Amino acid sequence: MKVLVTGGAGYLGSILCRKLLEKNYQVRLIDSFWYGKQSINDLLSNPNFEIIEGDIRNLVVTLKAMKGVDAVIHLASIVGMPASNIEPKSSEEINYLATKNIAELCQLHNIGTYIFASTCSVYGSQPNSVITEKSMCIPLDFYAKQKYLSERATGWLNRAPTILRFGTLFGLSPRMRFDLVINLFIAQALDEKIITVNGGEQYRPFLHVSDAADLIIFSMEKNLTGTYNVISENLTILQAAERIQKLTSCEIRINKDDQDNRNYNVSSEKINQVGFKPSKKIEDAFIEIKNSIENGDIKDFRENKYSNYKLLFASKEMQDKVFIHGVSGSLDVP
Repeated sequence: MKVLVTGGAGYLGSILCRKLLEKNYQVRLIDSFWYGKQSINDLLSNPNFEIIEGDIRNLVVTLKAMKGVDAVIHLASIVGMPASNIEPKSSEEINYLATKNIAELCQLHNIGTYIFASTCSVYGSQPNSVITEKSMCIPLDFYAKQKYLSERATGWLNRAPTILRFGTLFGLSPRMRFDLVINLFIAQALDEKIITVNGGEQYRPFLHVSDAADLIIFSMEKNLTGTYNVISENLTILQAAERIQKLTSCEIRINKDDQDNRNYNVSSEKINQVGFKPSKKIEDAFIEIKNSIENGDIKDFRENKYSNYKLLFASKEMQDKVFIHGVSGSLDVP
């Protein structure tokens, strides 16, 4: 079986590709490699691994990538609210318009499996209820709105998509990120001995990045369709910091003046009922990241390369690659 992974060199994609290859799938990756190829360099010698370097906004490149595949796993996007807000037009082209095209192309070319990575951020702020897949979506920021619109377009254009609403990811990855709250807290605790919490009372659903990759493969192998929330646990931001504090001798400082308005407590009962339960916790991520720092693999978590926003904002060369307007061959949603 041949699987196409868009954004396969990213935080989640680089783990997913490894797991697919370990299970003897043929893997084709399409990625613009804005963040480099280091995350997949060790896979290049694998005969079951193929890369196509290109921008998913380019319909010709996307068609080439989809030729002859049995499944499409769509991860590629400008991820996160801060990075998406730098240049909204380009974010819309990548996160929404290109996603819409990919969903329709899967349908037109009879590709049986289409899995779209979405986010629990589509729920916005609903602190007084437990959120299920049937709950109202009230996205608060530009990134979440793009994901929600992409979900709707996917439903219109593809008969049987799988939409996975992931909680906030954490854990070690070959394309490491420290702009994710758990990873940032762990790095702060180990390096600075102080965790800075903005707000603290807002709830977030969390999920280890390795569990996210396992769930994608599970969904594909079980032929799941529909929409699923995927989380391991719900914690307030302060509770997450306190879990990490128990593993170190660090302090916690709370900044009440800077709080993210997103606040939601999410149920994963639907995915649990079909047989998937995440296996990793914050404590597992702490050990992974601590070992990586001690081994010298991670030298300074503050480096721009560990943050999507910093990398896009600080690099003129990167902006020239990303902020190219116009989706080549854009298709319209009926």
